[in-house]
Amino acid sequence: MTIRFRPPRLNLPQTPHIRPGQTPSGPQTPASPKDLSGLQTRGTPRSTDGFDNPVRTPMRPPVLNQRPELAGTLAEVRLPVEQAMGPALSSGKHSTTAAQVLDLNSPLSHPDAPEFQKAFTALGMSEAKTAEVWGDILHGVKRQEQIRADVKESRTSPYTSDKPKPDTSNPHYEKVAHEMGPYLRIEDGQRPLALWSGGYDVSKYAQLNGYTTLESTPAGRALSGLEIYKDPKAVTPMWNHLSEEFVRQNPQGEAHAFMRTHDPKSVLYRQELQTIEQYSPNRPVVFHPLVGDKLQDLQGVQPNKTLGPNSAYTSEAEARKALKDYLSQSQSESFSAHSMKIL
Repeated sequence: MTIRFRPPRLNLPQTPHIRPGQTPSGPQTPASPKDLSGLQTRGTPRSTDGFDNPVRTPMRPPVLNQRPELAGTLAEVRLPVEQAMGPALSSGKHSTTAAQVLDLNSPLSHPDAPEFQKAFTALGMSEAKTAEVWGDILHGVKRQEQIRADVKESRTSPYTSDKPKPDTSNPHYEKVAHEMGPYLRIEDGQRPLALWSGGYDVSKYAQLNGYTTLESTPAGRALSGLEIYKDPKAVTPMWNHLSEEFVRQNPQGEAHAFMRTHDPKSVLYRQELQTIEQYSPNRPVVFHPLVGDKLQDLQGVQPNKTLGPNSAYTSEAEARKALKDYLSQSQSESFSAHSMKIL
């Protein structure tokens, strides 16, 4: 496989999803709810990827598997898939455009409910099932708020040996992931499964190079267009459950892990790779360490500590070492270096 890049001053085409009543303002590359590691960088980062080198060939966007029945819905095929809740995650502040309150007694009164139902009925889910799953999503948000409150309280109250740990399970999100299973499968004509860590630009990079991320599955595309609630941190755990289901629903072929950081607490390490090990222990995983602060800058770290159009390692340890070695030798102030805290 060959991964190519655009010349440095040519912007990649963006196709953000704009919600009704919104204008295309705000951050152009929002973070994903799936993985919040290293959202902020300090100061103005220097280019560390040979940005002044004129020999950079264009990325090759994959051929989309067109599905006319999805046209006009949030499940419509598009690249790259944008995250509606990204700006609130990036800023660390509550969204002012998402629902500010949730009425669990009337879940279909939620402003996102019509778009959710439209997308999933187009995918083949019955109208009754869409209403049920939507209700589970909203109950999951409320449950997650309670979990966060319980965890916060447990950290402030004195510790005792008989003090029970807070219950952090969210059966509503678990049920949502199970119900979404058939719509998390890689569609005919799409490329291999891709996992990622290090900010949502990494997912976009994988998508633009023909790989299938969670966000580019039918369910992922539909859910990515929804904000759901003013506090996106109450929604992100749903994506963690979806990540595990995404891996389970696509057990065949090579899996690819694109990593701009090495964060043992990330979803990639805590859940996705562990799910592969549990359900498909012999499945080959190819690791792609990347460097670059913007989508247009991303390049692969080579074994000789240089950057190139592609990098692929069959060992996570080798990929991690290559990334750390490159960042150390280059005195990088990049996204990756700050996130990994190795300087």
